[in-house]
Amino acid sequence: MKTYKLLRFTILLFFIFISLNCSDPTEPPPDDNQYLKYEWTIDTLKNPNGYGVVPWSIWGSSDSSVFIAGFNLAGQGELFHWDGTIWNRVTPDLGFNYEVLSVFGFSENEVYAVGSKLIVDTVLHTEALILKYNGISWQRENLPLGSGLKFIYGRNPSDIWACGYYGAPYRRINNQWFKVPFDERKYLGLMSISPSLGPLYVAPNGEVFIMNEFYDYKEYPDTAMFYFTKYSNGSWQDLDSCRLVNIDGIPTGFSFGNKAMYGINENEIYSVGNRGLFKFDGNNWTLTTWDDFLYRDIKGTPEKLIFTVGDHGTIRYFNGSSWIRIGDFGSYIVDFYSVMPFKDEIFIGAYQLGVGYVVHGKVKK
Repeated sequence: MKTYKLLRFTILLFFIFISLNCSDPTEPPPDDNQYLKYEWTIDTLKNPNGYGVVPWSIWGSSDSSVFIAGFNLAGQGELFHWDGTIWNRVTPDLGFNYEVLSVFGFSENEVYAVGSKLIVDTVLHTEALILKYNGISWQRENLPLGSGLKFIYGRNPSDIWACGYYGAPYRRINNQWFKVPFDERKYLGLMSISPSLGPLYVAPNGEVFIMNEFYDYKEYPDTAMFYFTKYSNGSWQDLDSCRLVNIDGIPTGFSFGNKAMYGINENEIYSVGNRGLFKFDGNNWTLTTWDDFLYRDIKGTPEKLIFTVGDHGTIRYFNGSSWIRIGDFGSYIVDFYSVMPFKDEIFIGAYQLGVGYVVHGKVKK
């Protein structure tokens, strides 16, 4: 992998990774970054066959140990690790095709990646897949059979949750994974299908918050219900909902984010997605900030700096009172898929024209 001091991003993204979004008719807040200034470097991510990599998810225990999970343009899962100097490809050979869509951990020696085992007969099927890194290698976790996974989050190593396509979420307690029954909303009739779950957030008090989307009827997939649901004391409770309407293939009507969640506690949760960035105060969601393009990820630091990234080089951070836009990449046609911030550094997973990158920023002194 080759590091460049500056990368000139060029034309529109390869079409299969373009994500259409719903713009707010009001102009987005201006580029008013007067605080954090970064020195940027850019690394490319490729597999040995030269395929570009989509850096779908990123997590790190420190600025010298960061993991990326994603997939290459051949549709195969990829994992990379930053050791403080270079990015190393650490993708395990599992003996079958798979993808990984989320990575999360608790230390550099306890990291989890979730995704799907890909099975093709007459159609494509997915099976739940969870990998654990123990500081030496990735090992496959034993799971009850279920559909593929897209999200993982935990409050500590003894209480971890994962969820994804069409089915019940998984929970890990005392080194064992099991399924947690989820309301399948059977009252909608025989033509309803199991909801697609995620993103999710686990609060310090153990409560679990999860988005879930489902279509009322398979024959009419132009509308869907989107729920914000809480798991507490062994039961699920819907806290909010909105009906999504597909207009020319674009879902509209979001009342909270559909791409990622990050929280401080059960009364301060943030979500991002097609419409913008929302904040939950324990009772209601409020649209807090937005740009012309969708946000894809959101994470924070122990210093309570919260960052969100999205399409067309969008970066914003919360300084405790307002959301500040960093416009360093605003003129480039590049999509930011994932973010991992630290006190003085930030890592952003980027994709443009069939090539995956890591945009690495260090705070200017």
